[in-house]
Amino acid sequence: MESSDSSYKITGFQSACAEYHEDILSLDERYRVNAASVFIIEASGSSHLLGIKSKDKLIIDRALKPQRGELVLLVVRGEFKFTYFSPEQLKNQDPDSGDFIWGVVTTILRELR
Repeated sequence: MESSDSSYKITGFQSACAEYHEDILSLDERYRVNAASVFIIEASGSSHLLGIKSKDKLIIDRALKPQRGELVLLVVRGEFKFTYFSPEQLKNQDPDSGDFIWGVVTTILRELR
């Protein structure tokens, strides 16, 4: 089809995939792993109750204040322990014993192969 209007040009067809375009996924931005308060650790054991399997990578943010029911990493008698947070844990902390909440688990990454 020809047009007498010189500003009208046919340049081709839009890709059928154009409507599905997504921005680039940045794991640094998505999981904030570049923040100074964020650490990634690897689980050395499994806990079916907590949904953690051996070799899982856990992203932990030390800057977050834990909320009831969130998965947290505690230091109890010098050892790390995962548990679901309850406010009573703050009341039971003994500064002299060295027990404290180390951080809030924000993400669990699991390799499938």
